[in-house]
Amino acid sequence: MIEPWQRLPALTLKQLQYFVTLAKLRHFTETANRLAVSQPALSSALRQIETVIGGKLINRTASSVTLTELGAAILPYAQQILSVSHRAFSEIQKIIVEGGDGTLRIGLVPSVSSLLFPAVPELLTQYFPRLNIEFYDQTNDALVEKLINHEIDFGIGVLDSSVPQNLNIFPLQDDPFVAVIHHDDPVSVNAFHLPWKLLNNRDIAVFSKGNIQRLVTATVESHRLKLNIRYQVDYIETLYGLVRSKLAIAILPQLYTVHLRDPELKVLQLQQPELTRTVALIRNSQQTTPLMDEVFQVLLKVLRENNV
Repeated sequence: MIEPWQRLPALTLKQLQYFVTLAKLRHFTETANRLAVSQPALSSALRQIETVIGGKLINRTASSVTLTELGAAILPYAQQILSVSHRAFSEIQKIIVEGGDGTLRIGLVPSVSSLLFPAVPELLTQYFPRLNIEFYDQTNDALVEKLINHEIDFGIGVLDSSVPQNLNIFPLQDDPFVAVIHHDDPVSVNAFHLPWKLLNNRDIAVFSKGNIQRLVTATVESHRLKLNIRYQVDYIETLYGLVRSKLAIAILPQLYTVHLRDPELKVLQLQQPELTRTVALIRNSQQTTPLMDEVFQVLLKVLRENNV
């Protein structure tokens, strides 16, 4: 007897697109119009999908369309198949029109960008001259989401609870948290390190997005510190500006300060407790082309040799 899952190759991308579009619009007429098909053709395609899958995917009434438990369960996988397929067809078309070996998309959190450019792009271009390389800076949460959805090939991000275990993770280095203070702040008498307790009752500036704020807040709460996180900003220059104006002390990972050259500002590593995050090269666990595997190994080797 042939099990339903053994018939899955009989599903077409077009049928999956019908199901995913209906799941999004929740309306047969709108879905049929969007896909430029008749409603009977749409209904027939969905019945074929349910036959192949071996279960009912949608509940349809005169006024609504809802997903069954099975339909909701398989929807992310259908979306993933379509995403990978669309990207593959796009790459094929680009290779046909432009030549070359396709496009490599690398996502990165902003703090590591200064350590990547220009050395890493130059080296990748040297090894893979026919490969078009694109870089995207984003928050760690967005980077993880884009990896899961196959919108980027590799990511250089930070390990935390938001990174699912089904991604392939390759740690690169620890990135300790530091305080950026004005050079004439009373706590600047410390040469290299600064205990967190000396920041009690001080106004603090942190980034408003990403995992940095979560890590700082968790440390403050778990150690019962009395920091006043008064400013939450989006950009590094705003953070430094607040410190230059003596309005706040900035707390951020050390990688952000690698190229900071300002005589008014001083960087001290926070201790007691020491707070660090791990920077990692991350990729989707699903199989890729031999070329992308080769590119990944070169990228990993370069990053580890440079101790990024």
